[in-house]
Amino acid sequence: MKEMSLEDLIEAENPMNLRAFSGICNTNYVKVGCFKENKKNPALPQEVFQDMKPEEPNYSGQKVDWNDYASYIKGLACRCAEKSQAKGYTYFGLQEYARCFSGAHASSTYKSHGPSNQCSNKHYTSCDDNAWGQCVGKTREDNYVYEIKEASSGDGEIDYGKAYGDETSHETK
Repeated sequence: MKEMSLEDLIEAENPMNLRAFSGICNTNYVKVGCFKENKKNPALPQEVFQDMKPEEPNYSGQKVDWNDYASYIKGLACRCAEKSQAKGYTYFGLQEYARCFSGAHASSTYKSHGPSNQCSNKHYTSCDDNAWGQCVGKTREDNYVYEIKEASSGDGEIDYGKAYGDETSHETK
């Protein structure tokens, strides 16, 4: 098991599948990993929204907060999860620091172009799939992919995904 920092412990008390930048996220999601994208044959074909450029299609109306990216990225992931789930999608990806992509068959296509190492965390450093916190693809050629999980019934059980340092899912029983 990897050693956890104080920030990791704080985040563990409020896992990413429950928090957004300004409150509770209504959609549960877990990290899957960083994967390559191909514009000619996209693994995640639908741009759900983007926060980069107001003059481009699918602009969300929310600007990227480069000065507080740590808070912004939480909200970005939550909004993408919620909007993707509303469309009936079960996987989504974040590209180019501020773009949300998904698709009807994303669960089977997200990894079709292979893994990538071009994803970043909230500190603009390499993403660790096993660490707490959200990640994004750095370019339009990379997706950081998440799986949307159905909310559990009962007392708020949480799927911590790969949070503990291995490739298996640690679902509560």
